[in-house]
Amino acid sequence: MSTPEVQENLANYIAERKAWVGDAVELVTGSRDENPLQVFPQSTEVRRDAPGMDLTADQETQLREIAGRFGIGGEQDVVSTAEHHVLEGGLVWKIEAEAANVGDAKTVIFAGWSGRQVNQNEIEYVRNKYGTDITGISEYDVARFVATQQPGFTAHDQDIPLPFGYDVNDAYALMHTETGQLVKIGDLGEVPVLLLRVDENPRALDDRGRPQKPDGADLMVFISDVLSACGDETSGVALSTSNTYSSRAIDAVKAGLKAGRFFDVSMYGRETLANVKGTPVAEPTEIFQIPSELHTIYTKLVSLEQALPQN
Repeated sequence: MSTPEVQENLANYIAERKAWVGDAVELVTGSRDENPLQVFPQSTEVRRDAPGMDLTADQETQLREIAGRFGIGGEQDVVSTAEHHVLEGGLVWKIEAEAANVGDAKTVIFAGWSGRQVNQNEIEYVRNKYGTDITGISEYDVARFVATQQPGFTAHDQDIPLPFGYDVNDAYALMHTETGQLVKIGDLGEVPVLLLRVDENPRALDDRGRPQKPDGADLMVFISDVLSACGDETSGVALSTSNTYSSRAIDAVKAGLKAGRFFDVSMYGRETLANVKGTPVAEPTEIFQIPSELHTIYTKLVSLEQALPQN
């Protein structure tokens, strides 16, 4: 059951983002009273087939600014105020960008898949940037490596296993035992740094025939369960990821209703990714794709609002 504090956070989250959509509606139509679902076209299965809208150059500029608040192809980061941040993992520069966008988190959790070996591009990237050879190691090991490279990081002499894990054979249910899946490896100043191993279930296959493993939402639920087991029922959990699919932030928040706490997503922007990679800032999302993204976002905000517990 959501606490009043969690419900207030969710209500504020929805109201702020519906106001952003209202800004976009007013920009295009001159009025905030129009229905966003009628103003903005529905998204297509293939994003590049989105119908777009007839906008002036000034409207395009302003619409990009509004879209950036949601993280849609944004140059700037979208930062979450949640207390605990789970870094989604992935390619080494993606983990670096995730780590650069945790705001004032009270706990930072680096996650990495134990079943993926780093590729040649990552090996060359780390060799050029850090002078370190990571040949043959896993994404999980890379997550640890990136954690140790954070400014101000102090490592423990030995990992501190936490008495929690998740069962890959039982929908990632919480286990009250030291499985090695969650360990404390050090601190960033006064902020604890944990390492979360993403394990696969070789006996269950996904739709591509690969062993299933927990996704970002599953990892957030696991950390939520750990917090609850420690007596914390209210603090928020965020997934730190990219802005490729910004509307999934709302999916994460809705999923948090089941856990009875506030879930959120922080998304690094194109500038942060360019900074960690040492490359020019990538081109922004094409303008014709933004209106349909706003349509999708508004639809999900309404669904989230309807899912809130009624007083």
